[in-house]
Amino acid sequence: MTLLRIVRTVASAVKSFPNNVHSLPVASCRTFATSNAMANCVREIEGDLFSAPKDHSLAHCVAADLKMGAGIAVRFKQLYGKVDELKAQNADVGGVAVLADGSSRYVYYLITKKTYNLKPTYDDLTKSLRAMKEHMAKSGVGKLAIPRIGCGIDGLEWGKVKEILNTVFGEDSAYEIVVYNYVPK
Repeated sequence: MTLLRIVRTVASAVKSFPNNVHSLPVASCRTFATSNAMANCVREIEGDLFSAPKDHSLAHCVAADLKMGAGIAVRFKQLYGKVDELKAQNADVGGVAVLADGSSRYVYYLITKKTYNLKPTYDDLTKSLRAMKEHMAKSGVGKLAIPRIGCGIDGLEWGKVKEILNTVFGEDSAYEIVVYNYVPK
């Protein structure tokens, strides 16, 4: 199928989308990948990250000091704890620390900066995402729920972060990434 034919097919399908695109079924990157284009495997929805289906692992950004004293990290610390277990993994900037929650879900702690008072770089975020992807591949994890990682207190730009996510996870088109945009009630 030529690229022009693919574009026309997608364009006609988009016209028939319902107004509430959040009700559409989830598709993995594989659905959208072509040999000539990077897959878009990131889907955004409004909601509470911690209400994600149990078959979705979770991830967020933290400092190597694992203080987790502000932002969404506080909630992760309250819900999952085990900070000593995370520290024992000795993950450094550009790495990832991992907890298993007792089911098929993993909780990923992307180490994107040395200490809580520093800011991450896009390069360190990319390295952490690749480290997480490696663990996901080894562990058979294909579904991931995240906040707008690195974009709250850390101050990274969402457009750039989303592009990095699509680059890292769209490479082999086996992943579904759902970004939860929290809207307070």
